Amino acid sequence: MKALLCWLTLVGLSLSLAQPNVVVSIFPYFDLTRQVAGEHATVTLLLPPGVSPHTFDPTPRDVRRIAEADLVIMNGGDGIDGWLRRLFEASGSRAPILDVFAALNFRERVADLYGPEFYSQFINSHLWLDARLMAELPPLIAAALAEIDPGQADVYHANAERLSAELLALDAELQTMLAPISGAAFVPFHDAWPYFAIRYGLNLVVEIEPFPGREPTPAYLQYALGLIEKSGAKAVFSERQLNPRPAEVVAEQAGVALYVMDPVGGQPDTASYQSMMRFNASVLLAALAD
Repeated sequence: MKALLCWLTLVGLSLSLAQPNVVVSIFPYFDLTRQVAGEHATVTLLLPPGVSPHTFDPTPRDVRRIAEADLVIMNGGDGIDGWLRRLFEASGSRAPILDVFAALNFRERVADLYGPEFYSQFINSHLWLDARLMAELPPLIAAALAEIDPGQADVYHANAERLSAELLALDAELQTMLAPISGAAFVPFHDAWPYFAIRYGLNLVVEIEPFPGREPTPAYLQYALGLIEKSGAKAVFSERQLNPRPAEVVAEQAGVALYVMDPVGGQPDTASYQSMMRFNASVLLAALAD
Protein backbone atom coordinates (compact mmCIF):
# COMPACT_ATOMS: atom_id res chain seq x y z
CA MET A 1 0.00 0.00 0.00
CA LYS A 2 2.80 2.41 0.91
CA ALA A 3 4.53 1.70 -2.40
CA LEU A 4 1.28 2.33 -4.27
CA LEU A 5 0.77 5.66 -2.48
CA CYS A 6 4.33 6.70 -3.33
CA TRP A 7 3.77 5.77 -6.97
CA LEU A 8 0.52 7.73 -7.14
CA THR A 9 2.25 10.72 -5.54
CA LEU A 10 5.04 10.61 -8.11
CA VAL A 11 2.57 10.31 -10.98
CA GLY A 12 0.62 13.28 -9.68
CA LEU A 13 3.80 15.29 -9.27
CA SER A 14 4.97 14.49 -12.80
CA LEU A 15 1.60 15.50 -14.20
CA SER A 16 1.65 18.76 -12.28
CA LEU A 17 5.15 19.49 -13.58
CA ALA A 18 4.31 18.65 -17.22
CA GLN A 19 4.64 21.76 -19.33
CA PRO A 20 2.12 22.68 -22.00
CA ASN A 21 3.34 21.96 -25.50
CA VAL A 22 2.90 24.89 -27.90
CA VAL A 23 3.53 24.56 -31.64
CA VAL A 24 4.04 27.73 -33.70
CA SER A 25 4.17 28.13 -37.48
CA ILE A 26 6.79 30.87 -38.06
CA PHE A 27 9.65 32.38 -36.12
CA PRO A 28 8.28 35.83 -35.19
CA TYR A 29 5.36 34.28 -33.30
CA PHE A 30 7.56 31.50 -31.96
CA ASP A 31 9.85 34.05 -30.37
CA LEU A 32 7.07 36.24 -28.98
CA THR A 33 5.41 33.11 -27.56
CA ARG A 34 8.55 31.93 -25.80
CA GLN A 35 9.06 35.42 -24.37
CA VAL A 36 5.55 35.26 -22.88
CA ALA A 37 5.82 31.62 -21.79
CA GLY A 38 9.27 31.88 -20.25
CA GLU A 39 10.32 28.56 -18.74
CA HIS A 40 6.77 27.35 -18.21
CA ALA A 41 5.94 25.96 -21.67
CA THR A 42 7.69 23.97 -24.37
CA VAL A 43 7.49 26.04 -27.56
CA THR A 44 8.24 24.33 -30.88
CA LEU A 45 8.83 26.06 -34.22
CA LEU A 46 7.62 24.32 -37.38
CA LEU A 47 9.26 26.48 -40.08
CA PRO A 48 13.02 25.80 -40.15
CA PRO A 49 15.34 28.84 -40.08
CA GLY A 50 16.26 30.03 -43.56
CA VAL A 51 13.07 28.69 -45.16
CA SER A 52 10.26 30.87 -46.50
CA PRO A 53 6.73 30.11 -45.31
CA HIS A 54 5.71 30.53 -48.95
CA THR A 55 7.87 27.60 -50.10
CA PHE A 56 7.84 25.38 -46.99
CA ASP A 57 7.25 21.67 -47.59
CA PRO A 58 6.00 20.10 -44.32
CA THR A 59 6.88 16.55 -43.30
CA PRO A 60 5.05 13.77 -41.42
CA ARG A 61 7.08 14.79 -38.37
CA ASP A 62 5.30 18.15 -38.42
CA VAL A 63 1.93 16.38 -38.36
CA ARG A 64 3.06 14.45 -35.27
CA ARG A 65 4.18 17.66 -33.59
CA ILE A 66 0.76 19.20 -34.09
CA ALA A 67 -0.97 16.03 -32.90
CA GLU A 68 0.96 16.35 -29.63
CA ALA A 69 0.32 20.08 -29.17
CA ASP A 70 -1.78 21.61 -26.42
CA LEU A 71 -1.91 24.92 -28.31
CA VAL A 72 -1.19 25.90 -31.91
CA ILE A 73 -0.26 29.46 -32.93
CA MET A 74 -0.29 30.62 -36.54
CA ASN A 75 -0.32 33.79 -38.60
CA GLY A 76 -3.56 32.95 -40.39
CA GLY A 77 -5.08 35.15 -43.07
CA ASP A 78 -4.28 34.71 -46.73
CA GLY A 79 -1.24 32.94 -48.09
CA ILE A 80 1.35 32.74 -45.27
CA ASP A 81 0.92 29.51 -43.32
CA GLY A 82 -2.19 27.89 -44.74
CA TRP A 83 -0.17 24.67 -44.75
CA LEU A 84 -0.55 24.60 -40.96
CA ARG A 85 -4.34 24.34 -41.29
CA ARG A 86 -3.89 21.33 -43.55
CA LEU A 87 -1.45 19.74 -41.12
CA PHE A 88 -3.84 20.40 -38.25
CA GLU A 89 -6.67 18.63 -40.03
CA ALA A 90 -4.41 15.71 -40.95
CA SER A 91 -3.22 15.37 -37.35
CA GLY A 92 -6.67 14.97 -35.85
CA SER A 93 -5.69 17.47 -33.16
CA ARG A 94 -8.31 19.14 -31.02
CA ALA A 95 -5.91 21.70 -29.57
CA PRO A 96 -7.04 25.33 -29.62
CA ILE A 97 -5.59 27.52 -32.37
CA LEU A 98 -4.54 31.13 -31.84
CA ASP A 99 -4.92 32.62 -35.32
CA VAL A 100 -3.15 35.98 -35.05
CA PHE A 101 -4.80 37.48 -38.14
CA ALA A 102 -8.25 36.67 -36.74
CA ALA A 103 -7.43 37.45 -33.10
CA LEU A 104 -6.30 40.97 -34.03
CA ASN A 105 -9.38 41.46 -36.25
CA PHE A 106 -6.94 42.36 -38.99
CA ARG A 107 -9.31 42.06 -41.93
CA GLU A 108 -11.71 44.52 -40.30
CA ARG A 109 -8.93 46.91 -39.24
CA VAL A 110 -6.51 46.93 -42.17
CA ALA A 111 -8.08 49.94 -43.91
CA ASP A 112 -8.03 52.03 -40.73
CA LEU A 113 -4.47 50.96 -39.91
CA TYR A 114 -2.85 51.40 -43.32
CA GLY A 115 -5.32 52.85 -45.82
CA PRO A 116 -8.43 51.80 -47.76
CA GLU A 117 -6.36 50.46 -50.65
CA PHE A 118 -5.35 47.51 -48.45
CA TYR A 119 -8.89 46.25 -47.98
CA SER A 120 -9.80 43.79 -50.72
CA GLN A 121 -10.87 40.19 -51.18
CA PHE A 122 -7.23 39.17 -50.61
CA ILE A 123 -5.62 40.83 -47.59
CA ASN A 124 -1.83 40.93 -47.39
CA SER A 125 -1.09 38.95 -44.24
CA HIS A 126 2.49 40.02 -43.39
CA LEU A 127 1.26 41.81 -40.29
CA TRP A 128 4.12 40.83 -37.96
CA LEU A 129 6.46 43.39 -39.57
CA ASP A 130 4.65 46.21 -37.76
CA ALA A 131 6.07 46.33 -34.23
CA ARG A 132 3.31 48.65 -33.01
CA LEU A 133 0.64 46.18 -34.08
CA MET A 134 2.59 43.30 -32.54
CA ALA A 135 2.49 45.09 -29.19
CA GLU A 136 -1.18 44.04 -29.08
CA LEU A 137 -0.34 40.35 -29.40
CA PRO A 138 1.37 39.34 -26.10
CA PRO A 139 -1.84 39.62 -24.00
CA LEU A 140 -3.58 37.33 -26.51
CA ILE A 141 -0.76 34.81 -26.27
CA ALA A 142 -0.90 35.02 -22.48
CA ALA A 143 -4.65 34.40 -22.48
CA ALA A 144 -4.25 31.37 -24.74
CA LEU A 145 -1.50 29.97 -22.52
CA ALA A 146 -3.54 30.60 -19.38
CA GLU A 147 -6.43 28.60 -20.83
CA ILE A 148 -4.28 25.47 -21.09
CA ASP A 149 -2.11 26.19 -18.02
CA PRO A 150 -4.14 28.25 -15.52
CA GLY A 151 -1.64 27.65 -12.74
CA GLN A 152 0.86 29.95 -14.46
CA ALA A 153 -1.65 32.55 -15.66
CA ASP A 154 -0.23 35.34 -13.51
CA VAL A 155 3.26 34.71 -14.89
CA TYR A 156 2.06 34.71 -18.48
CA HIS A 157 0.11 37.93 -18.08
CA ALA A 158 3.03 39.67 -16.33
CA ASN A 159 5.42 38.58 -19.07
CA ALA A 160 2.96 39.75 -21.71
CA GLU A 161 2.59 43.18 -20.12
CA ARG A 162 6.36 43.61 -20.06
CA LEU A 163 6.74 42.40 -23.65
CA SER A 164 4.02 44.71 -24.96
CA ALA A 165 5.84 47.65 -23.39
CA GLU A 166 9.10 46.49 -25.00
CA LEU A 167 7.44 46.28 -28.42
CA LEU A 168 6.00 49.77 -28.12
CA ALA A 169 9.48 51.00 -27.20
CA LEU A 170 10.87 49.08 -30.18
CA ASP A 171 8.36 50.76 -32.47
CA ALA A 172 9.44 54.19 -31.21
CA GLU A 173 13.09 53.20 -31.64
CA LEU A 174 12.49 52.14 -35.24
CA GLN A 175 10.63 55.37 -35.97
CA THR A 176 13.62 57.38 -34.75
CA MET A 177 16.14 55.10 -36.43
CA LEU A 178 14.48 55.33 -39.84
CA ALA A 179 13.56 59.02 -39.71
CA PRO A 180 16.67 60.03 -41.75
CA ILE A 181 15.37 57.99 -44.71
CA SER A 182 11.71 59.00 -44.44
CA GLY A 183 10.12 58.95 -47.89
CA ALA A 184 13.01 57.04 -49.48
CA ALA A 185 12.25 54.76 -52.42
CA PHE A 186 12.06 51.17 -51.17
CA VAL A 187 12.23 48.17 -53.54
CA PRO A 188 11.75 44.98 -51.52
CA PHE A 189 12.00 41.46 -52.85
CA HIS A 190 8.40 40.35 -52.32
CA ASP A 191 5.19 41.71 -50.84
CA ALA A 192 6.12 41.19 -47.18
CA TRP A 193 6.78 44.87 -46.53
CA PRO A 194 3.79 47.19 -47.18
CA TYR A 195 2.79 47.59 -43.53
CA PHE A 196 6.42 48.05 -42.48
CA ALA A 197 6.84 50.71 -45.18
CA ILE A 198 3.76 52.64 -44.09
CA ARG A 199 4.53 52.41 -40.38
CA TYR A 200 8.14 53.53 -40.78
CA GLY A 201 7.77 56.12 -43.53
CA LEU A 202 9.18 54.48 -46.65
CA ASN A 203 7.94 54.82 -50.23
CA LEU A 204 7.38 51.28 -51.46
CA VAL A 205 7.95 51.45 -55.22
CA VAL A 206 7.52 47.89 -56.49
CA GLU A 207 8.31 44.32 -55.46
CA ILE A 208 10.87 42.38 -57.47
CA GLU A 209 9.12 39.01 -57.17
CA PRO A 210 5.31 39.45 -57.11
CA PHE A 211 4.70 35.76 -56.36
CA PRO A 212 7.24 34.55 -53.78
CA GLY A 213 9.14 31.47 -54.87
CA ARG A 214 8.24 32.01 -58.55
CA GLU A 215 10.68 33.96 -60.70
CA PRO A 216 9.17 37.08 -62.29
CA THR A 217 8.55 37.14 -66.02
CA PRO A 218 10.77 39.23 -68.31
CA ALA A 219 7.82 41.56 -68.92
CA TYR A 220 7.35 42.11 -65.19
CA LEU A 221 11.07 42.75 -64.70
CA GLN A 222 10.97 45.45 -67.38
CA TYR A 223 7.95 46.99 -65.66
CA ALA A 224 9.75 46.93 -62.31
CA LEU A 225 12.93 48.39 -63.80
CA GLY A 226 10.95 51.29 -65.23
CA LEU A 227 9.47 52.11 -61.83
CA ILE A 228 12.84 51.77 -60.12
CA GLU A 229 14.50 54.16 -62.59
CA LYS A 230 11.66 56.66 -62.25
CA SER A 231 11.77 56.53 -58.43
CA GLY A 232 15.51 57.13 -58.18
CA ALA A 233 15.89 54.17 -55.80
CA LYS A 234 19.42 53.77 -54.47
CA ALA A 235 19.18 50.04 -53.78
CA VAL A 236 17.07 46.94 -54.14
CA PHE A 237 16.69 44.13 -51.63
CA SER A 238 16.73 40.36 -51.67
CA GLU A 239 15.69 38.12 -48.77
CA ARG A 240 17.50 35.35 -46.97
CA GLN A 241 14.72 32.83 -47.43
CA LEU A 242 14.25 33.17 -51.20
CA ASN A 243 16.42 32.79 -54.30
CA PRO A 244 18.27 36.12 -54.73
CA ARG A 245 18.83 35.75 -58.49
CA PRO A 246 15.91 38.00 -59.61
CA ALA A 247 17.13 40.75 -57.28
CA GLU A 248 20.69 40.35 -58.56
CA VAL A 249 19.48 40.76 -62.14
CA VAL A 250 17.44 43.84 -61.27
CA ALA A 251 20.29 45.43 -59.31
CA GLU A 252 22.70 44.87 -62.18
CA GLN A 253 20.36 46.21 -64.85
CA ALA A 254 19.26 49.19 -62.75
CA GLY A 255 22.83 49.98 -61.71
CA VAL A 256 21.99 50.07 -58.00
CA ALA A 257 23.27 48.31 -54.90
CA LEU A 258 21.82 45.05 -53.60
CA TYR A 259 21.20 44.45 -49.88
CA VAL A 260 19.74 41.47 -48.03
CA MET A 261 16.80 41.68 -45.62
CA ASP A 262 15.20 39.10 -43.34
CA PRO A 263 11.40 39.17 -42.95
CA VAL A 264 11.18 35.92 -40.96
CA GLY A 265 14.19 35.83 -38.62
CA GLY A 266 15.63 32.95 -36.67
CA GLN A 267 19.21 33.49 -37.86
CA PRO A 268 22.12 34.25 -35.48
CA ASP A 269 21.77 38.02 -36.05
CA THR A 270 17.95 37.87 -36.06
CA ALA A 271 17.56 35.48 -33.14
CA SER A 272 14.66 37.36 -31.54
CA TYR A 273 11.73 39.32 -32.93
CA GLN A 274 13.30 42.52 -31.66
CA SER A 275 16.70 41.82 -33.22
CA MET A 276 15.03 40.87 -36.51
CA MET A 277 13.27 44.23 -36.69
CA ARG A 278 16.44 46.12 -35.76
CA PHE A 279 18.43 44.16 -38.33
CA ASN A 280 16.06 45.15 -41.13
CA ALA A 281 16.04 48.77 -40.03
CA SER A 282 19.85 48.79 -39.98
CA VAL A 283 20.03 47.33 -43.49
CA LEU A 284 17.60 49.95 -44.78
CA LEU A 285 19.49 52.77 -43.14
CA ALA A 286 22.80 51.58 -44.60
CA ALA A 287 21.27 51.20 -48.06
CA LEU A 288 19.15 54.33 -48.35
CA ALA A 289 20.77 57.04 -46.23
CA ASP A 290 22.47 59.94 -48.01
